[in-house]
Amino acid sequence: MEDESSLPDRQQSSGVIEIDIPSRVELVAVVRMVVAAATNAVEALKGDRLDDLRWVTSGATTNAIQANLASDEGGRVVIVCEVNDGVVRLAVKDEGPGMPEQYEVPDITHPDRLLIEGAFGVPLMERLATACSFVSAESGTIVEVELYQ
Repeated sequence: MEDESSLPDRQQSSGVIEIDIPSRVELVAVVRMVVAAATNAVEALKGDRLDDLRWVTSGATTNAIQANLASDEGGRVVIVCEVNDGVVRLAVKDEGPGMPEQYEVPDITHPDRLLIEGAFGVPLMERLATACSFVSAESGTIVEVELYQ
């Protein structure tokens, strides 16, 4: 990735992993398994919160891949996961066109959602994560989430 300086600081410790993948949807499961395994190994999250992390990781990674595939060059996705006592911080960076400035998150509980295919990633991330933010520019988006036990 060209501008990795905009990713969160990566401390050189056993609690930080980085995954750099091409934009291929079949790699979402690999990313989800690695992030969950790293978290489970140190018991940072347990039970339902570990499942929430799996959903959040899948949503953020899938959205990043789709954003990259919407651009002419494809691009890569960089996932940085920091695991500490009871806290997981996940950052997912794409090289896509960026999110619209006035992006409205659809309410997943509204009955009209049954008429829309997809678009569950962002609302699920916001509901399941303790904190969730999006930093978007013309050269891509960084999704940052935190999950606490």
